[in-house]
Amino acid sequence: MLHCTQVCLSALTKRTHRVKVQVLKDFPRFQLYKGQVANVKPSLMRNYLHNFNGAKYILSEEHDINTELLKQYQTLEAKLEEDHQQLSKRHETEVQKNMELRKESVFGHKKEEKPKEEKKGLLDSGITIEEVKIPGLDI
Repeated sequence: MLHCTQVCLSALTKRTHRVKVQVLKDFPRFQLYKGQVANVKPSLMRNYLHNFNGAKYILSEEHDINTELLKQYQTLEAKLEEDHQQLSKRHETEVQKNMELRKESVFGHKKEEKPKEEKKGLLDSGITIEEVKIPGLDI
């Protein structure tokens, strides 16, 4: 008799369906690295990862996972996490220093306060009419 060769799936099941794979090569474009066990879309596996032995399908967790590669990936991931934490701490201290410098540049250092000299205008000065001499004017 005839057997069904295709399964009719809805758009939701196609969109959410993932397959479990172990990556055998680095794929930084997809943020997948050697030894990593990941759930990816079947199309990604078919079109990119499976080519040239870049990844393998995992059908049973006990037998198909290469534990040596997985341990290498876990040590690499731990090292990268430590480096990332150190980098973030350095970045945070640099940001704090920059903020302090900006505050100092905006608000300025505490300047030595000089006594302000009052501007003496013409009306404020003690000049009287007797002191002013205008040629040709006799008072």
